[in-house]
Amino acid sequence: MICLPSIVLIDDTKEDLDEIQSSLVQAGYPCFPIHYKKDEPDNISGIDHVKIEMINPRVIITDLNLQELQVDAVKLVGPIVEVLKKLVNEGPYLLYFWSKNASTVERVMELISDRYSDLNFPLSWGVLDKTEFKFKTQELTDKVAKLFSENPMFNALFSWENRVSVAAQNTVDSLFKLAKPAEINGITQFQSETTTNLQKMLAVIGNETIGVKNAKEEPEVAIELGLEPVLYDHIQANYENIDRATWLDAAEGIGARLSAEKSVKASLNSFYHVEELGDDSPKNKRGSWIELNHDYFGDTKNNAKIQQNLGRNIKTLINEEFLDSNQGTKLTRADAHEATKLGFLELSAECDQAQRKTKLNKYFLSAMIPLEFEKFTKFRKDASDTKHSGIYRVPNVMINGKEYIIKVSFLYQVGSIPDVSKWLGKPVFRLKNQILSDISFKASQHATRPGIIRFD
Repeated sequence: MICLPSIVLIDDTKEDLDEIQSSLVQAGYPCFPIHYKKDEPDNISGIDHVKIEMINPRVIITDLNLQELQVDAVKLVGPIVEVLKKLVNEGPYLLYFWSKNASTVERVMELISDRYSDLNFPLSWGVLDKTEFKFKTQELTDKVAKLFSENPMFNALFSWENRVSVAAQNTVDSLFKLAKPAEINGITQFQSETTTNLQKMLAVIGNETIGVKNAKEEPEVAIELGLEPVLYDHIQANYENIDRATWLDAAEGIGARLSAEKSVKASLNSFYHVEELGDDSPKNKRGSWIELNHDYFGDTKNNAKIQQNLGRNIKTLINEEFLDSNQGTKLTRADAHEATKLGFLELSAECDQAQRKTKLNKYFLSAMIPLEFEKFTKFRKDASDTKHSGIYRVPNVMINGKEYIIKVSFLYQVGSIPDVSKWLGKPVFRLKNQILSDISFKASQHATRPGIIRFD
């Protein structure tokens, strides 16, 4: 996949578009120009004719008047919104308009804010004079540099994004340098030996990273995992070249003790520890949280089998492992039970999964409890947030826009073939490696804890 330039230009006048693109390129800023077409009935957004799947714009510079002869902000806003819907993804971006009338632009942005709340709004927006961008290279260079720095947050994130990209390029360059032959006798010999050396080096990297058998089955995983340590090293090697003020200006309060709101903490926990999954995601991947199969567990004819296998009925199990049945009223306890989702966390040994030694995947019983029922997750007058030492409580996380408390019980383990098991329903999320390592460590600690006979 090729990632195209992050600066996108949009104009309905081809001559103006070409001039501005030329000026930006001369100033050292690669950009992706899009000629807005207003006279094609099937071209709803005006840019439908452009394949934009490879574009993830961070800076969008567009003509305010994309359909010419329009002066009313109400009529100007429609085409702008259609373009943004087509171009904008979930990330941050800056939006600038070609215009000499700042008040009209301000009115357009007010209308966007009022009418299109589902649109991913720009982190910052502004107004540019098109005449400043026509063949005035030095002025243009200074102006574009200011576009990035005007918003400290965008500047910091965009700079980091570009440094990571450069680190990836440096990783490839260093590998290519090692693959080049010591003596070069023409282009044909250079191409042949360099390609052969690269093929062997990549194969060795993949084989050593996850083993020969696994590398054969998943070469894409083997090689990319093998390149990661070198990529990280190139990222770290650039720390000393980063302008300290970039992050200081963006991260207000860094270096000081902060008391973040619970919702912020939950979002950050999700950022570090959770990947949301689709219904078609594999159920055998380590860290996957699989919801109970509602069709099976909801069928009363299976209650006896479930109790025989787990030793408890579902209600008793929830009370013994996850919720305090002494809290609240009968009605609120019933609500908490109804809202709690039971599932299984796949936690087979990492080395076994990597080496394809897993015969039966190992799952631990787990629960997702909505935040509004948090009081039911506390025990012994709020002195503990778990019922016993065999429960692991994941830091609060956001899943599908809602905050949950996740608990894992080490007392209930199930061995299963994922695609055959009637117990396993849909995948919901995956816990990432860092927290999985902690859960695995705590599970092994619990399994090997010593027991003694004592008389107090």
